[in-house]
Amino acid sequence: MPDFGIRAALGPEVAPEETARSLRWARRTLELLRRGVLPDARPVRWDDHLTTHWLFADDVLRAALETSSLAPLEDLTRTAQDKAAETLLAFLTTSGSAPEIAGILGVHPQTARNRLRTLNTLFGDQLHDPDARFGLEISLRARKLRLAG
Repeated sequence: MPDFGIRAALGPEVAPEETARSLRWARRTLELLRRGVLPDARPVRWDDHLTTHWLFADDVLRAALETSSLAPLEDLTRTAQDKAAETLLAFLTTSGSAPEIAGILGVHPQTARNRLRTLNTLFGDQLHDPDARFGLEISLRARKLRLAG
């Protein structure tokens, strides 16, 4: 099938009198696609990306949460920030063992251990506080999507 560069997004199925609501979600989906936050699929279904819609529903709020949660990374170089963020997300989404994190990141387990020590120095007790961990994970996922675009 030829690609004419036309993008389409599907909003939620709604009753005919609620088509404006479906159109609004389809437009928001297209905007996230244009920004590079969503993958370019044809067509893009809004409900395949509900978490992303939630994360990007308010850019000011998302940016404030990222800035606040990830403040300990602020003094690092961009490369060091990227590595720390990648390691921290792997830590938060796994059991936290160095060999498991190393496997996800494609690094040696000792490298993962070194990075985990750095994260412990930077974030301290936040790494063990469920509310802080939740905020960190949300921020890291939003950052990853934002930087991919």
